[in-house]
Amino acid sequence: MKTPTHPLDDLTAAEMTAAASTVKSDLLSTSEDVDESHEIRFSYVTLAEPPKAAMRAYLAGEGPVPARQAEVIATIVPKMDAYVFVVNLGEDGASVASKSAVPEGCQPLFSPDDCFLAEEIVKADDAVCAELAERYGVDPADFDTCLVCDPWSVHVATPDFEPLKWRPDGRAARLIQCFLYWRNDEADNQYAKPIDLLPVVDLHARKVISVSKQPGATPPKIGFKTNVNYHRASLETNAYLPTKHRTPMKPLDVTQPAGPNFVVTEGRVVDWDKWSMRLGFNYREGLVIHDATFEGRSVMRRASLVEMAVPYADPNPPFERKCAFDVGDYGLGYCADSLELGCDCLGHIKYFDAVLCDSKGTPYVTKKAICMHEEDMGVLWKHVEYVSFYFRSYGQLE
Repeated sequence: MKTPTHPLDDLTAAEMTAAASTVKSDLLSTSEDVDESHEIRFSYVTLAEPPKAAMRAYLAGEGPVPARQAEVIATIVPKMDAYVFVVNLGEDGASVASKSAVPEGCQPLFSPDDCFLAEEIVKADDAVCAELAERYGVDPADFDTCLVCDPWSVHVATPDFEPLKWRPDGRAARLIQCFLYWRNDEADNQYAKPIDLLPVVDLHARKVISVSKQPGATPPKIGFKTNVNYHRASLETNAYLPTKHRTPMKPLDVTQPAGPNFVVTEGRVVDWDKWSMRLGFNYREGLVIHDATFEGRSVMRRASLVEMAVPYADPNPPFERKCAFDVGDYGLGYCADSLELGCDCLGHIKYFDAVLCDSKGTPYVTKKAICMHEEDMGVLWKHVEYVSFYFRSYGQLE
């Protein structure tokens, strides 16, 4: 297995496959009553970045190349046991360097596959479907195409939250809640027609364990056929938006006839003006900047977005539970979309793909996960002293 040339290069697809295979083999061989028929679900397979001291010595030419390792979280679904692995990677293959159990009551982040699974469970639940039909007067035959499930992690402040205690064995449930919307037109704004039912799913048990709804009288059977989206083809018949289109803006063209000022070498080493940096990407933080220097002097070793906490500020139950830690709960890297010229990026673009893995430990590629371009923001900082300002403005006045 060929390894990248730099210790901070992202894992390759081959390295991810080797790490996942090694972890699965370990779990099958060391766990009681576990065999090939049991589902092993991967939350992530990512680079285990070398310690800063080892990297500093290596970059200074005073130490060896740091060991190439992967970090993996995997769960034996029927047993609800999750483990954190560090896996050695090298030319001779992969091996387990360390293994530790995720503490009881803690849960790994949700992968995209977990969110798809939650949606499947909600749509297949007879009680949820029956209540939707009764409460909103919708046709169950439309659920597959019109019912949208938006999976969110469950953050609760008190231990008396009922879904936490539903299991008779006392084990911690792996909970995910699904905010529901009705989308009967593929051009619809997904969030335009919210539904006030909130199912909670236990992903380990594969079932809906709780359904909350707004207290009070049953809401009117709202017209889900009413047009309330923002698509330009639908504005004329929108139920509440102004029907007049605004005057189009004048063209704004971004051109770089001489090309960009940045240069990319060694895959992801970027040089721009007097700056140099190495780009990385992982499931959790998305973009990571390593070893940023200015005129050869170190400015920072590592920069990334650590967390993004978003309380959505609706105090009405059950929506007070609608909050998220976007980085830790879902992973910004997992949420990255493929970017497009003219839509997301302007000018001369350099794109970078990202390699991630699904819940089976199988690698996949998100094309154009990063786009790099230049923007001229003008003078970004200006200082004015009151004395010079006064004489420049008023010095000629008597």
